[in-house]
Amino acid sequence: MEDMDRALVLGAVLNRIGDYDMSTFEGRLVLQKTVYLLQAHGLYLGYKFSWYVHGPYCPELTKEAFKLLPIYKRIPHVNFAGSLAEKRFEKFLGFLGNKKDNADWLEQLACTHFVKAIRPTAGKQKIINTVLNHESHFTKKQCEKAWNYLAEHSLL
Repeated sequence: MEDMDRALVLGAVLNRIGDYDMSTFEGRLVLQKTVYLLQAHGLYLGYKFSWYVHGPYCPELTKEAFKLLPIYKRIPHVNFAGSLAEKRFEKFLGFLGNKKDNADWLEQLACTHFVKAIRPTAGKQKIINTVLNHESHFTKKQCEKAWNYLAEHSLL
């Protein structure tokens, strides 16, 4: 998929989720973690994430989101082709709930999921300790809450 085609798909998906704000660090963090978690739900948009300062990060995603800014509001939101993908998207929206703009919560979820994804045989405490070592601004209680939420939604 060409970069602009992927960016337009990104714009259509983001329009269904809500507005995104590229003018603040927090807004870009929400964008990164939202797309990471969307892909964790099985809706792969073609973005490859690696570990960065605040967990999973994809520089191409930020670049394409900035390109979209002038046309973002004019991109219509569309439904996914196929009922399975659409059901996954609806499940994802339920997963986000009313915390879709909560950067800290999304970062906790994405970091926990990412570490578990790269260390699939590691147990809960090992994953939490790894996250705490990389993300010193999280508490153990926050990490456990994120772990439990991901487990409740079958993402671990």
